[in-house]
Amino acid sequence: MIVMVYGFTGCYAGTTEFEWNAPEPGAVHSAMLFLRQDEERDAFDLAQAECARFGFDQISELRCGRFQVEALNTDAYRGFAGFYEEALAEGSALLYYPN
Repeated sequence: MIVMVYGFTGCYAGTTEFEWNAPEPGAVHSAMLFLRQDEERDAFDLAQAECARFGFDQISELRCGRFQVEALNTDAYRGFAGFYEEALAEGSALLYYPN
């Protein structure tokens, strides 16, 4: 299993499949989706479906890259460890950047 990271801009619609620390409904944010996958490939359809589960729609600027695990050992990326671990355990994790 690997974790791919999808960066995007989206609008939080206010509806989600589960409880999480979500933004205000109607707010537009840049965000990162950490998605566990079987293989290293762009899976934009799966990523958009997962973004919808977190309540985001109007997805734009969707891009993808493999998360480099060794980056977690650096000060700049240490804060992403929890999102990486959650994606491995639960299938996905999402963080949004406040405006």
